[in-house]
Amino acid sequence: MLSPARASGTRPSRSVATGHVLGVHVARALALLGMLAVHLGPTGSEGLLGRLYAIPHGRASLLFVLVAGIGVSLLARSPRADGRTIGATLLWRATILLPLGLLLQPLDHGVNVILAQYAVLFLVALPALLLPDRGLLTAAVTVGVLGPAAILWGQITRPSVFTRDAVLWGEPLGDLLHGLVLSGPYPLVTWTAPLLLGMWLGRQDLRAPAFVRRLVFVGGAFALAAVATSHLLVAVLGAPSGPTSLDRLVISAAHSQMPLWLVGGTAAAVAVLGASLWLAERAPLLVQPLVATGTLAFTIYVGHLIVLAVAGAAFVSDEVLPAAATMLGVTAVLSTGSILWTANVGRGPLERILRPPRWLTGAAQPSSRRSRIMATPSGTEPSRISSSAGTDARV
Repeated sequence: MLSPARASGTRPSRSVATGHVLGVHVARALALLGMLAVHLGPTGSEGLLGRLYAIPHGRASLLFVLVAGIGVSLLARSPRADGRTIGATLLWRATILLPLGLLLQPLDHGVNVILAQYAVLFLVALPALLLPDRGLLTAAVTVGVLGPAAILWGQITRPSVFTRDAVLWGEPLGDLLHGLVLSGPYPLVTWTAPLLLGMWLGRQDLRAPAFVRRLVFVGGAFALAAVATSHLLVAVLGAPSGPTSLDRLVISAAHSQMPLWLVGGTAAAVAVLGASLWLAERAPLLVQPLVATGTLAFTIYVGHLIVLAVAGAAFVSDEVLPAAATMLGVTAVLSTGSILWTANVGRGPLERILRPPRWLTGAAQPSSRRSRIMATPSGTEPSRISSSAGTDARV
């Protein structure tokens, strides 16, 4: 069977499939920790410290989706992957994540759960894998332009519907689909853009120093330019007159779904990815805590929702310094626990369910006892990390 990677003109790369791209795990961990920081602390505080703390707001989740797109392409480039394996893996994960995300949303954690949107994005990724590289980039740019326009048009014409309310289990099917595609907190019409860009990045040589440097500098430049452009437009044209006005196009506020936020946030994600790849290449031992945390991202994400629902008052703070102190402690505990878990157990307790059963893929189970198998929630193929070296990771 022709695999999506071959159909798109991309040859499977054994160097990518066998791992060493630890920076992708690092980027996933940074996305996870950024989302935790947003959920545990303030995002609207004034002053320098408040603005620094709020940097991940609206950017960490875009990095998560960007990395998901990379994982999908790396899965397709695996030497052992074929069309059946790829399709079964993405469909299985969508089947798991959609109901789980909808069931977790009503808990009293105060978070817009992104898992259901992941499920829909994985379904979009299936046909997108057949696109050539240029097609992926063209589609990403097209979504980046038309998606915000569709959102703004909906906010102007149907403000009572385009409220960014979370989608919930038990809603009528039409309302559920409308929320996932258009009016929810992570509408497909805009969030497909970072996914497609990530899929394009996953087809590139993520270990090439020149390419990694371009990710850092080009991503950083676009991120800064988007914010600067927004401030300039607001200074010249004035602040938007309301939440349903056409002049909202000038803002870059987090999760506004407007073009300058989407471009700036996605560009920042690209820069963080480049920095993660650069650091992992030069200091692989130093980043091992983040690598381990990234491989357990699904378990940690779900776990933090439950903790917030049960004992959120003990962790959440409206002040920057207490929230930053909490995040330092949480990061230390998570990284230490992740290292111990992956070294002694392997896959996380929830990561195991993201690996499709053998009867669905037709793949043989690995027989080696010398390796630990880890599955990640962001669309990557199950990762194999050598128990002796701990650095041969397929992402």
